[in-house]
Amino acid sequence: MLGFSLLKNNFHFVDIQYQDGKPVVNQFAKRATPVPFTPESVMDENSKNEFRMLIEEAINYYKLSGPVAVSLDSQFAMVRKIMVDLTFSEVETEEQIVWEMRQIIPEESLPHYQFVYEELPGGYYQDKKALLFVTFRKELLAVVKELFLGTPLKVQFIEPDLFSALYGTNRLFGTREHDLCFLTDLKQHALEAVAVRKGEFFEQDRILFNQDGEEQEVETYDSDENLANLINKEMRRKLLDYGLEEEKQVDMLFLYGERAGSDLLDQVKQNTPAKEVVLVEPFKKLELNQEIENQVEELTTSGEYLICVGSALRSIL
Repeated sequence: MLGFSLLKNNFHFVDIQYQDGKPVVNQFAKRATPVPFTPESVMDENSKNEFRMLIEEAINYYKLSGPVAVSLDSQFAMVRKIMVDLTFSEVETEEQIVWEMRQIIPEESLPHYQFVYEELPGGYYQDKKALLFVTFRKELLAVVKELFLGTPLKVQFIEPDLFSALYGTNRLFGTREHDLCFLTDLKQHALEAVAVRKGEFFEQDRILFNQDGEEQEVETYDSDENLANLINKEMRRKLLDYGLEEEKQVDMLFLYGERAGSDLLDQVKQNTPAKEVVLVEPFKKLELNQEIENQVEELTTSGEYLICVGSALRSIL
């Protein structure tokens, strides 16, 4: 199965197939986007053609075909967790979700959005059940699917990158055995942290790397030391929010993404509330086709492939 991650600065793909009952990585690649891939740029006809050409070049060069699972940067979707009464029926639950959507989307625009939701495992809230719902703009989903039209690839499903990363981490590291973990995606322009309880989404935070809240060329957190301090500070803040004592209440902290590396790992370990800090290396946890072993060895880290690995693994269950 093919997993594609279409992120702001780079497109990644991985080809994973089961052989003798085990997932084996056959091919992988990364290409820089000609312009930042955002909900705005993908609607621009010129940019859309550039994105399509980038995908077609990869398809032709690597001879790709078949179904593909696509992960999008989380800025393409709205992800919310809400609490509802345990006694709510399915109809009442959906009415509550629509009410929540009306708080952030104008009434006249609601028909242009679609949402999916699921109930999260209980045990953390008394007399309430937690629902996770994800909302996409229908037009954006259609345009992303258009990028693959006329190619040998057929889009099987589209999901936000954080859920692909969570699934990949669960499969590779067994996070369902732990009460509280953090998945931290270190992008060039932002830090995106997901709190995970028993392997399930609990809460998400996004922090842009500049003073005024706008994505710019100059980054405030331009050193591993500053970035490590930010990661640990945010974990401690969340522990206070959850009413947990600070000292070693986080079972595992997972680092992945464009800026994740061994130097950052060392900096984070110096002053962290996590019992264990892991630099996610999906290609070290999976079997590799012999033909790509040298290619993997040349990578500084394979952490930025976690998202497309997660989407591929999810789709070949």
